[in-house]
Amino acid sequence: MLLVGTGDGLVELGLDGKVVRRGLAGVEVTGIAGDWAIADDRVVSLEDGATRAMPDRLLPRCLLALAGGRALVGSSEARLVLVGSSDGPAVDRAFDAIPTRQEWSTPWGAPPDLRSLTMGDAGLFAGVHVGGVWRRDPDQWIEVVPAEADDHQVLADGDTVAVAAAVGVGQSADGGNTWYWSTEGLHADYCRAVALAEGWLLASASTGPATQEAAVYRRPIDDPEQPLVPCGGDSGLPATFPHNIDTFGLVAAGNLVAVGERYGRVYLSEDAGESWRKLAEALPGVYCLAFAG
Repeated sequence: MLLVGTGDGLVELGLDGKVVRRGLAGVEVTGIAGDWAIADDRVVSLEDGATRAMPDRLLPRCLLALAGGRALVGSSEARLVLVGSSDGPAVDRAFDAIPTRQEWSTPWGAPPDLRSLTMGDAGLFAGVHVGGVWRRDPDQWIEVVPAEADDHQVLADGDTVAVAAAVGVGQSADGGNTWYWSTEGLHADYCRAVALAEGWLLASASTGPATQEAAVYRRPIDDPEQPLVPCGGDSGLPATFPHNIDTFGLVAAGNLVAVGERYGRVYLSEDAGESWRKLAEALPGVYCLAFAG
């Protein structure tokens, strides 16, 4: 099952492309994690359809589902909030206290966002745009990727951690302690999304924020020194897209990989990005994807 967040609600697609169910009609769904969604800038439980309050007028930007009906929410102003507990929303005060927080910014002058969250064997990772990638160690938050990289997504699977950033693709095999960065094989350095499939790292790259030339690439996880190779062309995936494949628009689970593009098309690979087929089209805009079940 593939969950698709669109400009008109949540669409559940079977791997045959048939619509299994629709929900949250009339709202923009921009984030999905487990039984949680971001819908019209609200955190919504998909179990009961209820909105969970956010403190301090913060707006949700990303989600990480936790056990026990809870979730972590990355928000505007680069804050980290726990929702779903009986005590109400709780702000991570240790994250608020990171000493370099006052140096975080955005190129357009707005406050930074906490853009992505992921959990690996080394712990919780938070990607701040623009403020670096941070790992929650037992006593404090540790910077593992500097703000200068301009990260757009961090993703972990076991000890492997991958980052899509404006300076290319970063990969760590030891939980974020050391990194290998590369742009080799890419047509341009600016990367917005990353996914970890069975044995493969996939990433989207483009010429910049307002690009008209983006593409999806892959390389073996166990050999990060190999160049990234285009996924598109004769494989069934377009060679290029006239817009970025954005954070959460490229997802993987095992050998399954999906790409969602702004104008309503979704592509699926069942062999970790080697071959593709169009799964859906004419959806009302695609904002995010997530495999489920």
